[in-house]
Amino acid sequence: MTPKKVKITGSQGDWTVDVEGTRLAVIHDYWYSAPSTYFDPMKGAKVDGKRYADYLAALRANDRVVMQKSATDGSFARLGYIGIFKFKDLVVDEDTGSISLTLTQRLPVKPA
Repeated sequence: MTPKKVKITGSQGDWTVDVEGTRLAVIHDYWYSAPSTYFDPMKGAKVDGKRYADYLAALRANDRVVMQKSATDGSFARLGYIGIFKFKDLVVDEDTGSISLTLTQRLPVKPA
């Protein structure tokens, strides 16, 4: 079965993307540990700004995220999209802003 192609639209610097009319948070492959653990310490990130607030809103409003291939030079630049994943067990540390979640399923879609 060929995965359905979906259009993912994002902008440089945004922490969310549009997937067929729904805002989804973008997670970095850098912070993913197989088979299902994701933990982003948000070290150095501005966790009291609008981008972070929008990111949390997208995480809390959906059970899906988009994983991106991230540059490993410290910039975390978006090198492309890997896929869309379902998740559970979202934990946001109120003191540090760190994000953890458990990926439960890779959806049968392919970024167009």
